[in-house]
Amino acid sequence: MIACAEQLETDSDSRSWVRRVWFFIRMSLVLLSIVAGKILVHRMSWEVLAPNPLFPALVASEVFLLGFLLNGVLMDYKESEKIPGELAAALECLAMEVRSVRELHPEAEMKGALALLAGFSEDLLAWMNDGGLVTGLLNRLDELQLVISRLGIWNAAPLQARLLLGLANIRRVVVRIEVIRETTFVPAVYWMAYAGTGFLTGGLVLTDIEPFGESLFFIGVISFLLIKLLLLIADLDNPFAAGHAISVENVSLLPVALAVERLKRLVEAG
Repeated sequence: MIACAEQLETDSDSRSWVRRVWFFIRMSLVLLSIVAGKILVHRMSWEVLAPNPLFPALVASEVFLLGFLLNGVLMDYKESEKIPGELAAALECLAMEVRSVRELHPEAEMKGALALLAGFSEDLLAWMNDGGLVTGLLNRLDELQLVISRLGIWNAAPLQARLLLGLANIRRVVVRIEVIRETTFVPAVYWMAYAGTGFLTGGLVLTDIEPFGESLFFIGVISFLLIKLLLLIADLDNPFAAGHAISVENVSLLPVALAVERLKRLVEAG
């Protein structure tokens, strides 16, 4: 179990490192394109704008928009960080509750219910990794709930209530993940931020700023920070995009993966 956990964590770290390297390469290409465009505009004497006191106001408004977006997506991201741990705990508690039925009623057959729970947990982990339609996962959860409901012939009312409450919590979290994935935080503000970044970068390229060497440095730094922050916000808006090759910042699914391994071993042990 320890070796498996270490392997899962190592694989996750390796994928994250590779994605961050590719993200840095893409950002470097964008930055080089902006700097090359500024050099071309300067040599062709296309710098049609002059420095203006209103230009800092444009920068401040763009920073305000990005700060508003970042604050909003961070709230969902912090909530999402807790979800894998909550799901892992709910799955394992559910398995332990099902096993406890066998302790009170040795004649009860629990292996089928545990096998279905283990299968559902594997499907859940795959869905959290790769996305896709949530309908199939909810159908599997419906099947699991029917099996758990049949345990009521052996269970006392308090125990059966805990089992159904655990299933309800799992369903609630699954639906919450789907909502986080499919909902974009205030799309209108996103479009304003993209447009503002484009206008600001274009304005920097077309403005005649002297000395030219220093202007290249400041244009490169400002453009890099704005574009980097905008892409980071878009990435943080979906913390469950581990299956997307271009997604860098995702919550760790290691707790759910460990719970899946424990449930599989529980079923194999009978």
